[in-house]
Amino acid sequence: MSDPLSVTVSVIALLQLAATATQHIKDVKHGSADRLRLRDELRSTACVLEMLNDRVEDAKDASETDETLKPASIKALAEPDGPLSLFRQLLQEIVTKLEPQASLRRLAKHFTWPFDKKDIAEMLTSLERIKSHFSLIMQNDLRELVKLSNLKLDNLNNKADRSEAKSRDEEAIKIISWISPLSFHTKHTDILESVEPGTGTWLIEHDTFQRWVRGDIDGLWCPGIPGAGKTSLVSLIINHLERERNADTACAYIYCDYNRRLEQTPSALLSSLLQQVLQNFTDQSLPAEVSLLYSQHHKYDTRPTQTQVTDILRKVAARLTVFYIVIDALDECAESEEAALQFLETVSSLGAHAKVLCTSRFSTTFEEYFCKYERLPIAAQDADITTFLETQIHQKHRLSRHVRADPTLKDEIVGTIIQGSQGMYVEAETRPGFLSVNQHRFLLAKLHLESLSQKINRKEVRSSLRTLPASLNATYSDALERIYRQAPEAVGLAEAVLFWVLCAKRPLTILELQQLYATEGLPEDSALEEDDLPDADILTGACGGLVMIDSDSKTVRIVHYTAQQYFEQFQSDKLLHARFRITNISLKYLSLPNFSSGICTTDKDMAQRLEDYPFLDYAAKNWGADIGEFDGDDFILALDRLASSPTALGTTSQAFGLHNDRHSNWSQEFPRDTPALVLAATFNLPRVLERMVQNGHGLENTGTDGETALIRAASFGLEENVRALLDLGADKNARDHMDETALQRAARNGEEGVVKVLLSKQADVNVNTSSDWTALMSAVSSGNTEIVQMLVDAGANLMAETVWGDSALSIATRNGQEAIATLLADRGAILPHNPAGRRASTVATRSGFGQLVRRLTADYEAVARQPLQRQSLELLGGLSGIQEPGEPEREESDAGSDEAHESSHGDFSEATEGLEYSIGFARRYDLKEKMGKGHFAEVFVCTNRVTGMAYAAKVFRIEKWKRATAKVEGIHNECQALRKALQRSHVNILRFVDLFAEFTESKIYMVLEIAPEGELFHLIVMKQRLTEEESRKVFLQILSALEFLHGLGWAHRDIKPENILLADKHLHIKLADFGLAKKIGNEPNSTRLATTLCGTPSYAAPEILAEPAQRKYGFGVDIWSTGVVLYICLCGFPPFSDELYSSEFPYTLSQQIRSGRFDYPSPYWDSIGDAALDLIDSMLLVDPEIRFNVEQCMTHPWIVDADPSVLQDIVKSASPEPI
Repeated sequence: MSDPLSVTVSVIALLQLAATATQHIKDVKHGSADRLRLRDELRSTACVLEMLNDRVEDAKDASETDETLKPASIKALAEPDGPLSLFRQLLQEIVTKLEPQASLRRLAKHFTWPFDKKDIAEMLTSLERIKSHFSLIMQNDLRELVKLSNLKLDNLNNKADRSEAKSRDEEAIKIISWISPLSFHTKHTDILESVEPGTGTWLIEHDTFQRWVRGDIDGLWCPGIPGAGKTSLVSLIINHLERERNADTACAYIYCDYNRRLEQTPSALLSSLLQQVLQNFTDQSLPAEVSLLYSQHHKYDTRPTQTQVTDILRKVAARLTVFYIVIDALDECAESEEAALQFLETVSSLGAHAKVLCTSRFSTTFEEYFCKYERLPIAAQDADITTFLETQIHQKHRLSRHVRADPTLKDEIVGTIIQGSQGMYVEAETRPGFLSVNQHRFLLAKLHLESLSQKINRKEVRSSLRTLPASLNATYSDALERIYRQAPEAVGLAEAVLFWVLCAKRPLTILELQQLYATEGLPEDSALEEDDLPDADILTGACGGLVMIDSDSKTVRIVHYTAQQYFEQFQSDKLLHARFRITNISLKYLSLPNFSSGICTTDKDMAQRLEDYPFLDYAAKNWGADIGEFDGDDFILALDRLASSPTALGTTSQAFGLHNDRHSNWSQEFPRDTPALVLAATFNLPRVLERMVQNGHGLENTGTDGETALIRAASFGLEENVRALLDLGADKNARDHMDETALQRAARNGEEGVVKVLLSKQADVNVNTSSDWTALMSAVSSGNTEIVQMLVDAGANLMAETVWGDSALSIATRNGQEAIATLLADRGAILPHNPAGRRASTVATRSGFGQLVRRLTADYEAVARQPLQRQSLELLGGLSGIQEPGEPEREESDAGSDEAHESSHGDFSEATEGLEYSIGFARRYDLKEKMGKGHFAEVFVCTNRVTGMAYAAKVFRIEKWKRATAKVEGIHNECQALRKALQRSHVNILRFVDLFAEFTESKIYMVLEIAPEGELFHLIVMKQRLTEEESRKVFLQILSALEFLHGLGWAHRDIKPENILLADKHLHIKLADFGLAKKIGNEPNSTRLATTLCGTPSYAAPEILAEPAQRKYGFGVDIWSTGVVLYICLCGFPPFSDELYSSEFPYTLSQQIRSGRFDYPSPYWDSIGDAALDLIDSMLLVDPEIRFNVEQCMTHPWIVDADPSVLQDIVKSASPEPI
């Protein structure tokens, strides 16, 4: 689309879209200067685009001149990632966010400004660049266009910009979202926007606060009484820290809420802190510990334990210079002050970089604890209250009119409220439940002003100023009296809204309250319509200032938690009646004809339904929450109506299953055809369940997920429901679609009471799910020691393993659940002998549970203390030395007939038959000093008499052919393998040079390339261990050599450090000693197998040690041996050793190998990355069918994620040399 006509059409469409966006911006009533700046910049850009369009049209017919747009310029304009496309993206984003909302939702809120300052800054920058792009095209300045393109103008999408800046892919975002269900960002934004400019300066500038910011003090306690403005000041503190923070500092915060105490578990709060730090993480990727935590728990659908979260948070905090943690309202954190302080103790233990500031009410318990903290009391300042009142007066319609008519009234209002709120002049109330005026200055000021704003003339204002209530409770009582003095219809509306807000299970939006109120008055079978909804302003305005609206979430909440306490103490009957009304309305709402179309089949339809009918979410998830407090018969008709309608049940089930995470198909992940009995079992309704069963609802009826009412009740920990259903005859061992039983659900969710009931009814404790997960594993994942104890006592199988090899003990060990792991070990559990078991011990060791791991694993101390031991190879019967006592002796005849020379007699000439050799070694070479001695030969340095080049001479002495069969076979194997390799030389295989047979000496001289730096074995002994980078370099070259050999059909069968030689000091290696090499096929996937019992004991693969009748193996034996070599390189000692045998670990070398029993003991493996361990695990799998091959090893993350320069060096060195 680069011809002028097509470009013109696109430009015209863009100009129309720009006009629409500009109009939407004009329609917004808020946004102040930001809105005007964006509007003006849009108009300016559109103006330049109009001029450019004229130039494009001129270019259609005009001859080319300096003023005419060149084809290249027009092409640059119309490219897919060009300025027209970018401008369209930006305009579409503006239009999408500003276009008028659906009718029902529009009634609930004003047309508000959706962009923050960061969004505006990014859009203005993008518009400026686009405008520059347009201008350069008009100037035909192609060179500057290229420069501008290099600035990545194509990245206008703000979310993609931020994602690229943080190098976050979708997986990282998913992990961060999963970390915590709690988010405090919206609440922080709401509070910060409500704070009057200019307030709080005294605290930010206070010397004590500044010393805390600088890090001079670790902890700062800011106590204050309710209503003193603590939360508002906290929002200013957080805003100050975020504006001033550097790249190596972080700020995380928590706003505790009295009404969310059950959600605010220590684990959830700590997870939120971790999530906030990760959201601002500047590294290229998430910390490995976080990704590992996600993979561990996501697989099992479990949540991290408090210990795990704390450990990772501590490690992340250690990377920062300062980690600011701000906790508001600590006294509202938990059910008790002691529990709140336990949480604070954990936060304070995150390390020296953690600087904690918290606010709370005064209390004796807190006073004692915070004696070690610096203290900065928070009290409402007269200046702050004055600023607040003066601003609010102008925002109150009636008061502002009164003040304009008589300006002196403003000073009277401000002065009287401030004086009345100064506790030094006011006597405190003495009745229980009442608090002194000194304790609530800010809150009192706000409530008094709300009361005055209702007065219709200045005389009433002045009269009310003389009789202002002197305490919060009296003020609440006064506000309630004002509500009851309204017209009857307004009183009913206000009372309904106020008490619904107080007793709702979660905050309700304005539209939800509108629909809740409208539904109550609807005739049966009538649809809810737009005209039924009360006006939003009337609905909230009738509540006498006792409710307020969060600007961002549009939820309605009580003005202060002290108001909640007041109504709970003095209006409990009305709160109970409000819960009754909400229950009835919820049941009625779920059966509305508005949902007659049934379930939504697309995400788009579901999103629209929730936007138009937001109360559906509340009703579906809470309709039965309060029925148990009343006589169930009061709801019979409504319940029967819901239960008899498949459409209503489907709508309810779909809405009940929705979560906040909006991924693809988020609305469709719910079971179809869920029976009414299962839905009812979600709530504590034993009597209702009994009645439903009596009326014909099937106990074992399920939806598509196979979940029975019993399983559902067990999931939610509803002990009375479970007992009632079992008494009614429910199948205690019924399984859902994943084969999970009620016992497993209860164990997974930590529902101790339900587990006890099910076990008392003899529920099967050893039922396996589809992945072989057991109830005991579920209990371990929940961290509930009592449930684990109950299940073990009931006969749970301690040794059961999942399909991926985990056991209950490995899960407990990996999670650092020391008490549970100890309990299981005491009862006889052992760690699985597989990667899952080893990984569990490694993770636990790194998490500080070394003592637990030492009890559960072999003691490597003796093996690690001594230097690496040289081992010689064994052939045929020789390797039988590592057989177990009592096993039959392995004879030479065990070997396959294809493996050995059948002749056992003859002379030297017979021994050399078939070899291509020369005679006269001494005439061509001078034999020099001895380099070493192997199992079959001695090795010397030799030099060519003509060239002077040095080589290695491997000298074999064959005195008696009968006893030298194995030796001669090795010579033949080595010569064949090396000559074959010589045809396509490989730099990592020791080069074969010459072969001599000296009959007079009965010796064979094999001349080979020399490796001057000796064996890898000696390097490991000297250094004790190699670094990961060094090990990776060696390992890659071994793999390269094996890939070459296996491609030729040869297996080496004796990979070990002694047979890996160093060509130079840069760790370039040569694979040597092919005496046991065997040709077993022409291709790597050959089905031809070897059967000889041979190799070096500690490096032999399990299949080599198999019984003769079952002993068949292939190239996989080289992978096993290479895995052992990699293990030794990284730690300095072997994974398998007779030295490990003890009464606690009664396994011989052979048993260790054949069962794959090895570990990664601390501290030797603590510094080694998980990727290396995963690779070793994959190479040391006992089953050769699932063991890695060469290609899988070379594409493993430990290899491919290495430093590219290292890999490039290896690739170059491993390139085949010319012959």
